[in-house]
Amino acid sequence: MFHLTRYRYVFFAISGLIIVPGLLALIFWHLNLGIDFTNGTSVDLVFQRNNITTQQVASVFSKAGAQDVNVYASTNLNSKYKSSQFVFLQFSRPIGTDFTGKISAQLSDPKYKLPASTLITPDYTLAVNGKEIGQLVYRFESPVTVDAVKAALATLPQTDAPPDAGATGEPGTASPTAAASATTAPTATAAPTATGTATAAPATSGQAFPVSVGSVTLGGNDLVYQVNTQTDLVNTPEAAGKSVQLPKVLGELQAQFGPVYVQDKQSVGPAVATETTNSAVLAVIVASLAILAYIGIAFRKVGSGWQSVRFGASAVIALLHDALVVLGLWAIFGRLFNFKVDTLFLTAVLTVIGFSVHDTIVVFDRIRENLSRRTAESFDSVVNTSLIQTMSRSLNTSLTVLIVLAAETLFGGASIREFVLALLIGIASGTYSSIFNASMILSVWENREYRTWFRRGPPAKAQPARSRSLAGTRS
Repeated sequence: MFHLTRYRYVFFAISGLIIVPGLLALIFWHLNLGIDFTNGTSVDLVFQRNNITTQQVASVFSKAGAQDVNVYASTNLNSKYKSSQFVFLQFSRPIGTDFTGKISAQLSDPKYKLPASTLITPDYTLAVNGKEIGQLVYRFESPVTVDAVKAALATLPQTDAPPDAGATGEPGTASPTAAASATTAPTATAAPTATGTATAAPATSGQAFPVSVGSVTLGGNDLVYQVNTQTDLVNTPEAAGKSVQLPKVLGELQAQFGPVYVQDKQSVGPAVATETTNSAVLAVIVASLAILAYIGIAFRKVGSGWQSVRFGASAVIALLHDALVVLGLWAIFGRLFNFKVDTLFLTAVLTVIGFSVHDTIVVFDRIRENLSRRTAESFDSVVNTSLIQTMSRSLNTSLTVLIVLAAETLFGGASIREFVLALLIGIASGTYSSIFNASMILSVWENREYRTWFRRGPPAKAQPARSRSLAGTRS
């Protein structure tokens, strides 16, 4: 039988060669934290046109002053709807909330025989190529044609002035009042039409302005472009400061790539980021303590209480090894490839910890069984036998998972690739540590070899499993 335990220090050295560079990277380079742990903004954009690259979108945000921009393209979350069910309406001037309600009513008029529609987002004012326009995006319950929509909008009411606050492309938010709204115009005669899609209060000037349809286009892009930046994207000039005005960026995107709207926007402030960081550290500490307590209770029959704690501590050391491998490599990857540490990465690390402990417990459970059966053998021999008996199961289980994760890493979407890669690295490390580290640490501890690490002298003589178990009360 091959004696794995004889080479325990070789296995420790291999782990050291992997962990030490990562630790140095953590110390000198640190982790490249994402907006979840610092602060910034995440925006989901949907374009009308196709064939727009993430690099093109990132370039527009960077030129506007956004820092550390990362863009991922993924399938639209509204996958049950075809892109041809989305209609982008652009108007010749900024529009108001009353006008938006009247347009919704016209599209719902039975005489035009259009499918039921939902207003996705109103952009009351967008500055595109130096001209201010208005935009509405509707989703129809079934595909429509441009001609059918144009027929419903053949006659338009006059528009009221746009709301006073800044547009973000999100439902219910307002936009800066266009300069054109101050132009003298006839007093509006149409009564305000109620609408449930916009909540901003209309301007109180009572003015109305002639408006025409600029363009009607069907959606042609099924992708959502998620833009993450560590710069605050604000909606009004007054709030800008060191931030970037999102309406200006949207206007530039419109000028270069055609109609676009904001599907979702999320901002993370410094206070929330600090809370997230503290929660992440606390989660790892609590998980480690819970695992230590669980294994200590589950393995209480291996001998003394101190021995059961050794089993738990060895498992925790192994899982911390796996966490350090992933964290260290991510510090390196963050420096070389701009990999971010976000909540998905934290999820991957916690998953790796759970997988590592699961694999370790399988080996430890077999050691516990063999300790009671092979009482005349040394502890090293029992550990070695247990490893050989469980290795095929551990490797088969892990390889099945690793093959799937490798496929996801190579062929999966860019938005989850870093998450899957962290799982791939962590589970591979967990498989190694469960077999070649956790049990070896337990063997070193049981034989008290640490007493000879820093002084000369022969190592402690291995005792039979039974006598070792009885000697477990001595540290």
